[in-house]
Amino acid sequence: MQAILALLMVLSFWYYLRVYRQRYLKYWLLAFLAFAGYQTSVLLINNSPLGSSAAKLALLMLMHFCFYAFALLMLLGNRLQFTSNSMPLFRWSAHFYFLIILLLAMATALLPEILTVLAPWQTFLEFSFRFIVGGLLLFSAGIWLWQNSKYRVGPRLSAAVLLLWGMLYLITAGGEILQPTSYFSLKQLMVYKSIELTLLVSLGFSLVIWLQENERSTNLKLTEKTRYLDRHDQLTGALNRDALLIQLDELIVNHSAGSLHVVMLGLDKFKNVNESVGLKQGDRILREVIRRFEQSIVKPTLIARTGGDIFGLVLADIVSDKQLQYSLQHIQQLIEKPFLLDSGPIKLTTSIGLSHFPNHASTAEQLLQQANIAFHQSKRVQASWLSYQTGMEEETARLLAWESELLQAISENQFVLYYQPQLSLRSNLLEGFEVLVRWQHPQRGLLMPGQFLPLCEQLGLSQVLDLVILRNAIASISRWQQQGVRIPLAINMSPIHFEQEGLKQELTGLLQQYAVSPEMVELEVTENTAMQDMEKGSNFALELQQMGIKVSIDDFGTGYSSLAYLRKMPIEKIKIDRSFVMDMTSNDSDMIIVKTMIKLAHGLGKRILAEGVETSDQLNLLRSLSCDAVQGYYIAKPLPESEALAFFKAYPC
Repeated sequence: MQAILALLMVLSFWYYLRVYRQRYLKYWLLAFLAFAGYQTSVLLINNSPLGSSAAKLALLMLMHFCFYAFALLMLLGNRLQFTSNSMPLFRWSAHFYFLIILLLAMATALLPEILTVLAPWQTFLEFSFRFIVGGLLLFSAGIWLWQNSKYRVGPRLSAAVLLLWGMLYLITAGGEILQPTSYFSLKQLMVYKSIELTLLVSLGFSLVIWLQENERSTNLKLTEKTRYLDRHDQLTGALNRDALLIQLDELIVNHSAGSLHVVMLGLDKFKNVNESVGLKQGDRILREVIRRFEQSIVKPTLIARTGGDIFGLVLADIVSDKQLQYSLQHIQQLIEKPFLLDSGPIKLTTSIGLSHFPNHASTAEQLLQQANIAFHQSKRVQASWLSYQTGMEEETARLLAWESELLQAISENQFVLYYQPQLSLRSNLLEGFEVLVRWQHPQRGLLMPGQFLPLCEQLGLSQVLDLVILRNAIASISRWQQQGVRIPLAINMSPIHFEQEGLKQELTGLLQQYAVSPEMVELEVTENTAMQDMEKGSNFALELQQMGIKVSIDDFGTGYSSLAYLRKMPIEKIKIDRSFVMDMTSNDSDMIIVKTMIKLAHGLGKRILAEGVETSDQLNLLRSLSCDAVQGYYIAKPLPESEALAFFKAYPC
């Protein structure tokens, strides 16, 4: 009966194991299987012909092993329930413990049969010693479980059963030692087996209760976690967008007589950060941003991460514009404080959009939408922060329409290149062409750069357009070479693309694809672009120079150049902005500025080119000032490819 009940429990826990997939259930299943094996081997030894055959030794070993294994598996399975504690699961591997009980079973079964000197101890080794070891294991399991059960019903019942079972085995072993010949009568044996059967059933039920309690506790934790994740961002722990809307609506009701400011902010160029330092380091930055907000002296009433690198804050009880300005400045400072990563410190900036209750809207959804519109507008115009104003929606809709058209233009290559000649004043020969882009719009006709380049910058498409222009320009050089025309092209590069690590790889790939020599390519970057990160800009320009690609500074004089920087910057030439050239023949100040720039460039060992030359007087004055090269309408306006080739071939060599 005990063996049958144990096997039924094995089937029950096998079912639970398939459903719940908990490792400790495997130990409980194996424990009851071992107990069934123990009872079956006892039955075979005492009530079958096998007990008097050569198989007796094997049955004795099986009996001892299953007996010890039952107690050990119950101890290990119960301990496995508490793996969340700081203590390790086992001191040694579980296989080590089973090896010990296997050796113990072999010793207690075989030694009395092999060594005649141990024959008087056979009863003790086969019975009393086995019950002492098993009783101690079960008693230890009960004590340990009682101490760690935290007053839960299932574990406490299981602990009580294991304690009683262990005591039963120890008392039985003690009685056998004290009265080795007459301890067990048939009546006493029946009482013992009845108690053991009761303990077996009680243990099974208590373990099932324990299992149900565990699963109920797990389900409650999962439910709580689900509720938490419904309201919070999993990465940072801040509120998510839905929770922000719910709690903001509650604040609006409670602040009907007060004011609320909704702040939407994003980390500028955070995608570049992820690409350079990795996603894990990027996640560290996002968590650190939330931590800084939480510890801020501004103390936002609500803090949320609404997606990606976008955060939403709600500021309450701001009573003046000055207080609001101070709060926004402090928020900016929190973002601009360097983030310390494994790769070193990194600095970020932020763009901020604002909406105000009750001036702008009266619902959370509207306030968040308006703050988001102001945020994107702030990002587009590169303002520190912008407050929502009526009409921003139309601007956003207009930009979305332009974005669709620009993406189509890029995919269909609607952009065409024009080429403006550059004349050397020292040799009176053409030294190159500057590449300028136009958009051949299907409905609007030919659009000039000023009509679409600012839109590309606002929409974050400058880098993509740069690659299109770069590819088309290098393809032009390849076509011209096939016609026997070898002349360098100067290609403008947007600030965001010049700062990207992948530009060098893109250039290398295009030069190899079109079989173009690097000396035929010159990259022009604006003065302010080159100065944003002096060390990085200088190193990158040096890498390009080592490849054979020239780098020039465009629009010189409109930024904030450092003479030491220009001296170290490995650039080919400096281009004077047209604003200084156009009036220099009639304005002494402009003439002196141009003269100084030329001397400065020559003093630094750089060539200099003047843009915007439109008259012979300007050309002659620049020649007298020792300017190296010029370009402008006086030489030629920007030309389509066929006319540029014709101009090159017609120009005197």
